[in-house]
Amino acid sequence: MRTNGAWTPEVASGARVLRRHAFGAAVVLVATLVGGVRPAIAQTAPAPPDFVATLLRLGLSREAGWEARRLTAEGGPEAIPAQTAYDVGMALALDGQPEQAAPFLSDAAAAVEDPRRADEWQLAAGVVLLRARAYPHALHLFARVEEFGIDDQTRAFAGRLRCVAEVLALDAAAARACVAALPVGAAVRAADVDRLIDTLEIDPGHRAIWGGVLSALLPGLGQTTAGRAGDGALALLVNGGFAVGVGFLLADGAVADAALLGLGLGLRYYLGNIQHGAAAWRATAEEHRTRAAQQLIRIVGPGGRP
Repeated sequence: MRTNGAWTPEVASGARVLRRHAFGAAVVLVATLVGGVRPAIAQTAPAPPDFVATLLRLGLSREAGWEARRLTAEGGPEAIPAQTAYDVGMALALDGQPEQAAPFLSDAAAAVEDPRRADEWQLAAGVVLLRARAYPHALHLFARVEEFGIDDQTRAFAGRLRCVAEVLALDAAAARACVAALPVGAAVRAADVDRLIDTLEIDPGHRAIWGGVLSALLPGLGQTTAGRAGDGALALLVNGGFAVGVGFLLADGAVADAALLGLGLGLRYYLGNIQHGAAAWRATAEEHRTRAAQQLIRIVGPGGRP
């Protein structure tokens, strides 16, 4: 009972017992519910979706690459299906990220069980590596398919891609040997190929030396003969101006001023003119080699003219 606002000792003791039993019953009830509901949830919940594939469907190739890299870092290449790895690689390649795409394509080719598809995916990885300018790795993939491909057509296609890689690497000797092994077409085509490979053999370093020598003989001559007439005219004007200034100072007897102008400023611009002449010849040689490589690829590449 409660007397003057206070519980009697008997009632207070009974209340404590009731609260203690009620708390225990509540704990038992919650444990029972959790233990019963959790298995039911585990049985009825759907399997988790392929989040990487979902990101790809949404067009989020970069985010899909991040998630795929996280999964493979935690569980290895087998953490994602081979088809998903291939899709991620191709999406990254189309998104302009060949360096990140190539590992996914290589892992997919290594994991897929279909030999034909493995060859196709290895060739795709090699093409992506070409985009990344990783020529040695691309050559390795092409050569492997060329040697162990599933059929003659696939091996021949891989051989042409390897030839393209040799040309893109601007390796004239390897390109010549590779092209010689391909089927030969018309005589005009053969002559064009020889001319283009001869262009690939140009040594930009030797060309740079000649450009520097010409600019040393006459300021601006190296730039002009390299096809940069504007730079050549500017170099001739500047260096000619210093030469005229030094001549006038010497005529007036100002030898010290002439030496200061000629050696202090004129020599600097003269040496710079030589350096620019060499760089112009080197750049022109590189441009010729690049254009020759592009034309050669159009002829001998997988879609080239027979």
